[in-house]
Amino acid sequence: MSKPTTQPTTQQRNAVTPEAIKQRMARILKLTVPDLRDEASLTDLVTDSFLLVEMVVELQDDLGTRLVQDDLKDVKTVGDLVRAFVESKKR
Repeated sequence: MSKPTTQPTTQQRNAVTPEAIKQRMARILKLTVPDLRDEASLTDLVTDSFLLVEMVVELQDDLGTRLVQDDLKDVKTVGDLVRAFVESKKR
């Protein structure tokens, strides 16, 4: 007998955990989660600055949170961006 499949709740869909953020980033950038090491430079992973902006906008929509310019001023790595999203959800 197979288990019934359940749809994720809104809370699960909007989960702001480092793993969830990296999974969404991987989907948007068409990369694998292991490619998204915390120390990986965003500019090395995404050479098109428009795609980088598009990714942040899509992540904000997916996660139900907003980053302001001040949140992004020191973001250079995957880990920096993940931390910015996690911190923004705490506000």
